[in-house]
Amino acid sequence: MTPSSINSTKLWYAIGIGLMLAVWQLLSMVYSIVIVPSPLETWRGLLGIIASGELAENLKITFSRQLAGLFFGLALGSVTGVIAGIFKKVELLLQPVIVFLLSVPAIIFVTMAMVWFGMGTKMAVFLVALLVFPVMHTNTVAGIHSIEPALKQMAAVYCVPPLKKLTKIYLPGMRGHLITGFSLGMASSLRLTIMSEMLGAADGMGQRIFISRVYLETEKLFAWVVVLLVILVLLEFLTIRPLKKWTRLE
Repeated sequence: MTPSSINSTKLWYAIGIGLMLAVWQLLSMVYSIVIVPSPLETWRGLLGIIASGELAENLKITFSRQLAGLFFGLALGSVTGVIAGIFKKVELLLQPVIVFLLSVPAIIFVTMAMVWFGMGTKMAVFLVALLVFPVMHTNTVAGIHSIEPALKQMAAVYCVPPLKKLTKIYLPGMRGHLITGFSLGMASSLRLTIMSEMLGAADGMGQRIFISRVYLETEKLFAWVVVLLVILVLLEFLTIRPLKKWTRLE
């Protein structure tokens, strides 16, 4: 992209954000603060949860759950994906499980996890790992299938050791799909953690959002939503996009 096109893109982004804030302000002038707090009232709510230490404490709890669940989900999905991609029978064996996990609404698994693990960290980590797993598995299998058959045949002819075959042929060939799986897992894991905390935890960002709704502290509710949006944007621009760009350049 040329510098002029980049500046034009940034300009339109800024205009879009400005329009969103203007509509938000207009709605807050029509409805009461209980329904739609203004951007200024939301900002005050945000400063309040920062000053009280509520933001830092709950961010730490939520991120620890998210990262733990993300790690287990990505690790399991990568391992099963590699095995299923190499052995067709394993892929067919696991396919019903993957379809089931991708098809059933997440709220069903939240309910089941609450029965099995109770309310708290174990339930949240289990839910995130369970639902990140099929996403990573599917992308890993697709990555294995995308590798040129000629490379696989050459490795078989020359009896390349399994570890070397994995590091020199499979991982480079499937890197793009692995990054896609990681990106999707990263984005969905935070939303899944928030949902599990809203329904079955005594702390964390999701629980604070739930409490704000129950007590009609709408300015705090909007403040937590703003925090969540900022985190998702930071993940996109600081992690996901650089990884995708690196994949295209390599």
